[in-house]
Amino acid sequence: MSLLATSLRPCGQMRLVSSSLRRFKTTVNTPKAPPAFAFAFDIDGVLLHGSTPLPGAKKTLDYLNHNKIEYLLLTNGGGLSEAHRVQELSRLLDVPLSTQQFVQSHTPFQRHASSIPRVLVVGGKKDNCRHVASGYGFKDVIIPADVIHTHPAASPFSEAGAYENIGRTLKGGEKVDAIMVYNDPRDWGSDLQVVVDVLLSKDGEIGTRRSTKEVLEQGHVPIYFSNPDLWWANEYSLPRLGQGGFRAALEGVWRAVTGGELKAETIGKPHTETYRYAEEVLMRWRKERTGDAEIKRVYMVGDNPASDIRGANGFTQGKAEWVSCLLRTGVFRDGEDDAGAHHIADNVANAVMWAVEREKNMGTI
Repeated sequence: MSLLATSLRPCGQMRLVSSSLRRFKTTVNTPKAPPAFAFAFDIDGVLLHGSTPLPGAKKTLDYLNHNKIEYLLLTNGGGLSEAHRVQELSRLLDVPLSTQQFVQSHTPFQRHASSIPRVLVVGGKKDNCRHVASGYGFKDVIIPADVIHTHPAASPFSEAGAYENIGRTLKGGEKVDAIMVYNDPRDWGSDLQVVVDVLLSKDGEIGTRRSTKEVLEQGHVPIYFSNPDLWWANEYSLPRLGQGGFRAALEGVWRAVTGGELKAETIGKPHTETYRYAEEVLMRWRKERTGDAEIKRVYMVGDNPASDIRGANGFTQGKAEWVSCLLRTGVFRDGEDDAGAHHIADNVANAVMWAVEREKNMGTI
């Protein structure tokens, strides 16, 4: 465990939250100038469990808003547009939020919109991710349901008519230029079948097949994953398999079929590309709000050591110093690897209190 990691004395969650918020009011003065530090919060297991706000989440964000301390919501979740997610989060947390302070797993994919003629988008509920990708500027977006709607026998175990309302008949040829997994797939079996078919195909043409030797020598259609999380936290008492589980399943099938390793690119936390993108977004948001883009430190508050903590600790190429804070309200359990977290707290209120007190002791506020 890191030298700065702190085990708080056990006591009731609500009492800890209330105590933390009282200390916000009594020990920290409102900064006269915009502070040189900011926060990045994961969502699931930090601010919410599913659709249920965690204790202290709203009051903590209210405190930051009142004191003009900037923050960003940085999540490996996704599946809906940024505007839709922000509207829903603002309703659930009862705080004003902007799309300019929100980055979800697939947000950086929009940078590729002009370079991929046709993309196969995988994951998410119904055809929501099709609309997200189209909103990013991708010109030709198809989903596995389109392939199954056009070729029902391609997925022999799908329920008859399961994709009738969301699948579209493929038009303009059946070539796929890239595969992008936007969100956790809902039908692993069908999605695995369609993705493997495209990866084995000749030049991305659906319905074609190369030999294993050709596949290993020539490679396959590019495939991108928007996050690597094996686990994520919701209302259930135990963590649930996430997109990282789907990738592991695909890698296992690919290894069994070809004898080789899948060549894929993954973004999302803990990967540097996502942290760099998030820092750019956070600094743009601060500059718009204060006229000053400089942020010296960003406190990453998360519940997942493998994504939130490793990502923050490993991002050393940015303009700001990133400091990791691990919470006990989600995936992490005491006794597990904390990935070198700078601080461990019982809840988001405690984490923010610790960071603000730390900045006060450093003389920055």
